[in-house]
Formats: sequence, C-alpha cells, structure tokens
Amino acid sequence: MGSQRGEHQHPDLEEVLKMPRVLIIQAQMKRYRAPFFQRLYEALKQDDIELRVAYSAPNAIDRRRNDSAELPPEYGRKATAIWLANRFIYQALWREIWRADLIIVGNENKFLINPILLALARIKLKLVAFWGIGAEETQIRSSKLSSWIRDRTLNAVHWWFAYTDDSAAKLRLYGVTCGITGVQNAVDTTELRRCAANTDEKGRTQLAKNYGIGSGPVAIFCGALSPSKHLLFLLSAARLIRAKIPNFELLIVGDGPLRDLVEKSVQANPWIHYLGPKFGRDKALALSVAQVFLLPGNVGLAVLDSFAAGLPLITTDIPIHGPEVSYLQSGVNGLMTPHDIEAYAAATVELLGCREQLARLSNAAREAGAHYTIEEMAQRYHGGIVQCLARYHRLDSAPAACDI
Repeated sequence: MGSQRGEHQHPDLEEVLKMPRVLIIQAQMKRYRAPFFQRLYEALKQDDIELRVAYSAPNAIDRRRNDSAELPPEYGRKATAIWLANRFIYQALWREIWRADLIIVGNENKFLINPILLALARIKLKLVAFWGIGAEETQIRSSKLSSWIRDRTLNAVHWWFAYTDDSAAKLRLYGVTCGITGVQNAVDTTELRRCAANTDEKGRTQLAKNYGIGSGPVAIFCGALSPSKHLLFLLSAARLIRAKIPNFELLIVGDGPLRDLVEKSVQANPWIHYLGPKFGRDKALALSVAQVFLLPGNVGLAVLDSFAAGLPLITTDIPIHGPEVSYLQSGVNGLMTPHDIEAYAAATVELLGCREQLARLSNAAREAGAHYTIEEMAQRYHGGIVQCLARYHRLDSAPAACDI
C-alpha cells in the first residue's frame, strides 16, 4: 500500500535517547513463529535495540496440537500463566512490562492484561502497540461484545503492526490515526522453496508408487484438517472433478479433528490419498506432484506453501479467510470462485484443462512466493519498531489515547 511506504523506512537512531527495550507478548510460542523472532532479534540488535519475547505454555487444547516451540534465553522469556476456560490468559509479566520502552501485544480480548496496558498508554506511562488482524476480526470472527470492545480499542495505542497492507488500509478506514506498519505476515518458506526447486522425477515416481497415485492430473490440500477448511465441500467438489476428469487424483496432507472423515473418504475413493502430516522435504515432494492447491475454506498462511511450490491456490469467496488471502490475486496467481461446489469444481476442471493458463498462474504463484517471505516480514517489523521508538522517544509527546 503506497501510503505505508514511508512507515517502513528506518529513521536516524540518534533520535532515540537511550538503548530501548522492546517487549512482544505472545500467549504461546508457535513453532512457525520462532524463525521470525530470531530474525527480528538479530536485526534489532544491530541497531542496539533490545528485544524480549514473552510467552507461556499452551492451554490444554493447543497442547494437543504439538506445535509449540521454545525461544533461546537471549531474548525469550517464558512466563507463568493462568488460562481461564482455555480461552483467556493472564500472564505474570509486570517486571518485563515495567522495564520495557515499547510493549507490543495482540489486539485480542483473550489477553487479560490488555486493559491495564491501554490504561498505562492513556496516562503516558508506557508506549503500547497492537499486532494483529485488526478491524477485519471485529466483523467476522467475534461475538458482538468482543467486536464492540475491539472497536473501542483500535485507536487506543501508539502504533499498529497490521498483518498485511490490506489490514493496514482497513484500520485507516476504521479511523485509526496512529502509525501503522503492514508487516506482510509470513512463515519461513525458504527451505520449502529450496526443496521444491530440487525435487526430481525419481522422488516423485517413488512417492506415487508408495501411495498408489495415478497419472493425474493431481490436486493437493495441505493444512489443518479442521471444520474451517470446509473439507466436506472439498471432497464433494473432488468427486465432481473426478466425474469430468477420470484420471483426477487428490492428495490430502495434514492432521486435525477431521482426520477420521478424510480416512473414510479414502477408503471409499481410492483416488483420494491421505499422506498424513508432512514437513520440510517430504512436504515439498508431495506439493511437487500436484498441479493445483485446493483450499475452499479458510485461507491463511497456507497460501505461502502453495506459492512456494508454484501452485495456483483455488479457494472460494467466504468471509472467514485470514488476512493473507489478500496475497491471492484471482486470475493471476490463483482463483477465487463463488462458495458453490459445482462452480468450484467447474473452475478447477477448466484450469486443469488449459495448459497455457495453468502455466501462467503457476509462474505468478512462484513469483509471489519469492515476495512474501519471512525476511521481508522481519525487515518491515524492524522498520516499524524503529520508527515508533523514534517518534515517541519521549512519551509526554505522545497523543492521548482514545476513550475506551
């Protein structure tokens, strides 16, 4: 977004009066986030800015997903936490908060410490920033009360780290007047892109033999096997595609609460292949066998997996997508159809039947994958932190936060 370009630049650090400390608060540390924090720590260290990332053990539900990580003690701080109903979290972070010059926290009501942080921002005792989806979440994912609270606090901070440039633009439409950095949310796909580029015919042939994959064309779903991904929709559309393209095959990669549904579909339809969860080189190999990435439900960071492998992602127009869906340009690097099984199947059949269009979308997807990277995210986030600190190096110059 053009209006955000200046907010990614790095002002002169001599304006910052002392070596500042930045505290980022996370409810838990997801495995996919750890590489980002490592890069951010290294970038800030070069500018003599100290980073602390506070996080806690996951709740009982998230613990079963087995996707947590630990950060090194140089910048990671694991805090004692109390979870209420596996939804709300209180973290004992007062020492870290008191020592921090800038506190960055999610704009989620689950953080019970947020009202206190916003009060400290209002009376100019602390510099506070939000990191998150922003205005979009208030409309489509929350109860009316939760949305009302978030609406009232959108403008209560000194800075915003919005997931995408599109999220940043929507915050402006909601009247947010503080500084905003679109961080271009990403995961580390460097290794996935490298592995995808180095897959060979021998590896693909062996994978096809191991799972009984036919000549194709082949589509792949890769992600959590959860209701938000609309797997019933996917399986129904796949059967329609198979009726039009007799050699069509579908690969499903991932794990989650709907695994039984997927395994039963495999038993009834031998052309559907469940590969289980795959990571690194194994995931890259599975992606390399396919020609398209099918995800009719909630699109989030999975779009970066499809781009890393040079696969057009085909999804549907629904209101529950994550902000990363803005990376998809329908007709350029993927497709977005109406949320209709027949329309979705028809669009997939048409794309698979047109080699020229498929090649064009695949090339554009691969180019997009080189643009949306964790390195770019760390650079943008770093730039936003530096600019925020430079603007508010004296808190008595900060504007008053809005009424909560």
